[in-house]
Amino acid sequence: MAAFRLNDPGSAPTDRELIDRTLAGDGNAYGTIVERFQRRIYRVAFAIVRDEVEADTVTQDTFVQAYTHLARFQGRSELETWLTRIAINRSRDALRRRKFVSLFTRDEDDVETMIEPVDDRPDPERQILSVQLRAAILRAEKLLSSQQKVIFRLRHYENLSLEEIAEHLGLRAGTVRAHLFRAIHKVRRELAAWRSQGGSDEAALQ
Repeated sequence: MAAFRLNDPGSAPTDRELIDRTLAGDGNAYGTIVERFQRRIYRVAFAIVRDEVEADTVTQDTFVQAYTHLARFQGRSELETWLTRIAINRSRDALRRRKFVSLFTRDEDDVETMIEPVDDRPDPERQILSVQLRAAILRAEKLLSSQQKVIFRLRHYENLSLEEIAEHLGLRAGTVRAHLFRAIHKVRRELAAWRSQGGSDEAALQ
């Protein structure tokens, strides 16, 4: 992830103070904002795009866009929330440009859990099955809307709560839950079809 240099971070001013100083022409103040939030923004970006280089690009684009529109920030939400919303939108743009493979299922209690896609053991049969499972999930992901993909990835890769996702996306928690469960249902249905043809997602689990 690209680093942003600071000359002297100083005592720990509030977000509002940093914003006011930035708008007054203090370039170091915005550097402090970047330093304060870049790890969080990078994690959110990576959770969605699943690529280090692209997550780094999204992170930098986020802070450039935020700097350009900083005067519009009115403080109705936390600065971190505002930056996260920008990062999510930039990540969505990235998702429109390329396709991703993500592996997931849900346990018997409807608690979503990740499936590790690769087994390190040199078992050719298991490796073939992993490739087949990836293909099945890729087909399932094509059925998901952009909103469903973003919500799922924020939930599972960034481990955000439904309430946090709702705040970042400007949605109600119930709406987020509905999108998440619809996404899981679509994927499970695709996996069920795959299993009926001889595949087994259980074989991909350690």
